[in-house]
Amino acid sequence: MVGLVLVSHSRPLAQAVGDLLRRLVDANLQLTCCGGVGEDRAELGTDAIEIQEAIGSVYSEDGVLVLMDMGSAILSAETALEFLNPEQQGKVRLTSAPLVEGGMAAAVQAQLGASLVSVANAALASLLPKQDQVQDVSTGAPAAYPAPALAQSEILEINIRNPHGLHLRPATVLIKTLSGFPGEVLIENRTANRGPVLAQSLVDVARLQIREGDLVRFSISSPDPKPVIESIRSLVENQFGELAQPVPPSEAVVDLNVSEPFSVSRGIAIGRPILLDTIVHSLPTYAVESAPEVKREVEKLGSAIAEAIAEFDRRIERLKGSLDRPEEEIFDAQRMIFADPTILKEVQKQIQEHHLNAAAAWHKTLSGYATDQENAEDPYLRARAADFREVERTVLSRLIGGGTGSALPDQPFAEPTLLICEELTPTLAEQSRRLSIAGVIQLGGGITSHGAILARALGLPAIGGARKSRERLLSAQQVAINGSKGSLWIDPPPDVLAELAGRQQIELSEGQAALLKSQERAMTRDGIPIQVGGNAGSADDILSARTNGADFIGLFRSEFLFQDLHHEPDEHQQLTAYRRALEPAADVSPVTVRLLDVGGDKPLEFLPQAKEANPFLGVRGIRLLRANPRFFRVHLRALLRLAHFFRIQLLIPMITEVSEILAVRELLTELDGDLTKANVPHRWPVPLGAMIETPSAALMIDQLLPHLDFVSIGTNDLTQYILCAERGSAQLMAFSDSLHPAVLRMCEAVIRTAQERGVKASICGEIASDPEALPILLGLGHRDFSVTAGAIPAMKAMIRKVNLSGIASQLASKQPFFEEASDVRKFSRDLFERSEN
Repeated sequence: MVGLVLVSHSRPLAQAVGDLLRRLVDANLQLTCCGGVGEDRAELGTDAIEIQEAIGSVYSEDGVLVLMDMGSAILSAETALEFLNPEQQGKVRLTSAPLVEGGMAAAVQAQLGASLVSVANAALASLLPKQDQVQDVSTGAPAAYPAPALAQSEILEINIRNPHGLHLRPATVLIKTLSGFPGEVLIENRTANRGPVLAQSLVDVARLQIREGDLVRFSISSPDPKPVIESIRSLVENQFGELAQPVPPSEAVVDLNVSEPFSVSRGIAIGRPILLDTIVHSLPTYAVESAPEVKREVEKLGSAIAEAIAEFDRRIERLKGSLDRPEEEIFDAQRMIFADPTILKEVQKQIQEHHLNAAAAWHKTLSGYATDQENAEDPYLRARAADFREVERTVLSRLIGGGTGSALPDQPFAEPTLLICEELTPTLAEQSRRLSIAGVIQLGGGITSHGAILARALGLPAIGGARKSRERLLSAQQVAINGSKGSLWIDPPPDVLAELAGRQQIELSEGQAALLKSQERAMTRDGIPIQVGGNAGSADDILSARTNGADFIGLFRSEFLFQDLHHEPDEHQQLTAYRRALEPAADVSPVTVRLLDVGGDKPLEFLPQAKEANPFLGVRGIRLLRANPRFFRVHLRALLRLAHFFRIQLLIPMITEVSEILAVRELLTELDGDLTKANVPHRWPVPLGAMIETPSAALMIDQLLPHLDFVSIGTNDLTQYILCAERGSAQLMAFSDSLHPAVLRMCEAVIRTAQERGVKASICGEIASDPEALPILLGLGHRDFSVTAGAIPAMKAMIRKVNLSGIASQLASKQPFFEEASDVRKFSRDLFERSEN
């Protein structure tokens, strides 16, 4: 890669330009900045020796390009060049290109692996787009547009009325409408002297930069131009469908820029937003020389675009019914970009004539169009550049990102960053931890969705339901969230930022104090010991739980180990994976391992399921395991062998009736016999428990308990089944709270019956980590909790403040009068305050 050296009299200026290039082009650029003289380089000036050293730091056989601001910087750079040995001098070029524009153009070409000559030429030509737009420099001939002659054209000239001009959404409507007529239509912006272009390409129409009031000429060549003209007039009069539409929520003025998402995971986070689909990928640099190679790259590009469009269509299908028409038109516009004829022609030209590989050609073309859009005079048109960048990254993710469309960079972000995604997945959660993501903004999700569970497990501040703010987030420079309250600020003013930063510091101090005492036993003020365990899904989770003071591992989610597998793991693979995962728990007892719990919103590729109208009420949990008997046997054999090495107990998910428990016990006994005959080390019996997460299991608890050693109440699913509210739905948030009186009554019945039968009952649902739920659950009789690792220190700290005396009686007197979850939460807050005093 060609190295870049930026030289300025002002060191902060050079560094700022360098930061701009890294953020907009590639964080891994071979780039260095120098400037300033005197102590700490604080004075204005340049130093030839420093420039020489800077050249050496980025030097390679590909060469180095040096960009300077003015005056003595040029002299210093020339002197530095003389200090180099003759071989190096031949591979270092000084350029008269402007520092910012030239640096940007050079950086783009350098990242693509272009030669030193190409990088230098791009830098020299960098001012042409600005000169063409501002038109303050005579460049000879005006910019050329593709303008094929149309025979016997009818002309219509009309002023555009849309407040934001002919941006992508109305341009999409126009192109789709005209595509239904025979013939061709040319469009020209007469006011700005741009065009004409054929009304076939969204890119070409967008580049006309048609604003409100601009005079637009339509040249119609058609066997019958009259209906075409009438359609155009109708579209213009109706403002291309925007006339009767209210201002979309994402574009409305909001007090303090606060949106209306919901709380997912506690904590405050402040930083730069980055949308998952817009993350920059490292581009391959290989060249395409031969005809077969060109053909292969074009085919590869076609496949990637087809896959991206298919996924895009699936996304639109999933969202149908929940989108307003303006939001649907955003998707229409983006979809049209994927197959835009002008874009495809240009990309193929880059591959065939300039020998770029498919990824590099796609990136160069789409980023170029995005830059054109960003240079538009109208701020609303500039904001539409995000649509081009999103399409660019979507296809790139399939060309070089493994086809997942969700790859994050390899290196941590250089500044606090908030990830914007549809929903936090297990893979994204792991990557977020590795990359030190400050917080997560989910466009969808719910408070008990698996994305929410993962955010809390990682201690990641997070909110959900931010879909209507998506477009504003795309153009935001800074965002802040309060995960405890579900608040979102987009480009907040300085006073709000200062207040949030202060609150963030207080929370951090309280968290550190709780962590210092987390290894100590949790005991209430009146001397009642409470056990606090951790939920886990990997070795890192177990280690985190232990670091945070877990007394035991109350729930190990075995399915997380296999979420990325494309093939069914055999017995040895499962045993090996479990042993590695449980290694940090070698001296912890017990470890509750839940049988593979998939289905619903947790599919595994190697256990395919038929499409179900409502998968949450379908074949999942123990039902799916029993429907795959061969895998189920292998799975249980691996767990029985695991019991030889660790003190584990097994937890059956999604139990509905007694027969399911009996079937599992019978199979375990049979497998015990098989392993014994084969002299394979294992252990049976081991404690066997059931997840109480269906209303049936809760109501039939008296029949289940004689066959169980313990039970664990899974409030996440139990809540959605009792309240008939899918837990991932942002529209049903009011019915996703596990402190709803109906849920509490069912939990109380399970706890009471278990205590009467001498069977241990615990809670492993997300409500166990909720501070406002703690007094209520303690009052119901719970003494064992299993929570996310990050919640353990705060949980223990709260327990130490609670006085249990009288809580049960106060709860019993108030519980019959609770009507909704908010009543319970208010009572809990009051109860906790009284308990502390």
